[in-house]
Amino acid sequence: MKGFILDGAINSYTDLGLRITLVPVIPSSQRVIEDLAIDGREGTLTLFKGWEDISFSFKAAITNKTTWNIVLPQILNAQTITFTNEPTVHFKVKYIKVSGLTQLLSNLWEFEIEVTTAPFRYLNNFATINRTSSGTVQGYGNIYSLPKITVYGIGSRTLTINGKAIVLNILNGYLIIDSELKECYYGNVAQNQNMTGDFPVLNPSSNQVTLGTGITKVEIDARWRMI
Repeated sequence: MKGFILDGAINSYTDLGLRITLVPVIPSSQRVIEDLAIDGREGTLTLFKGWEDISFSFKAAITNKTTWNIVLPQILNAQTITFTNEPTVHFKVKYIKVSGLTQLLSNLWEFEIEVTTAPFRYLNNFATINRTSSGTVQGYGNIYSLPKITVYGIGSRTLTINGKAIVLNILNGYLIIDSELKECYYGNVAQNQNMTGDFPVLNPSSNQVTLGTGITKVEIDARWRMI
């Protein structure tokens, strides 16, 4: 592993002059579990409460110390990270911590990067899905995804995904349903009051998408992902 890619575009090796000196050990996604002891019950009551963030660290070295003030903000401000030995997935960064520089040789300085990301690996290179009619959307990955869906039309319209109906009151030509943020919005304006139903999830197998009368198109950013 020579390097990593920040925000899908910045190559740490060719663009920033960095080389990984200690590769990360990246853990698998882990469930958040709570076991409750209840009087009179044999065994505990086990509750699944969600998924843990992923945390890992690795070391890198820089040969041109004069560029450090340029390199550091690009690392700290990154929103995604991909490693060159696993180019098909990226991690959604929550925050990054970077240590100070330790001089190893006259022209080599090493530092540590600590990364905390969202709980899953997200698949790269999947285009937005555009549909103007009902049909099946093939899933990918190995766990459900939380899509962002733009629904076009005017008036009270119903979008049905995997048998679950979402009723939208579309006032200005479209509404965006973001299952990750648990928000419905138009532009930058919240529109949750104009949505009835649960935020949709997509299966990693197949998904039935039904465009109700008056929906002219849907655009689906599926956000396929893996444990």
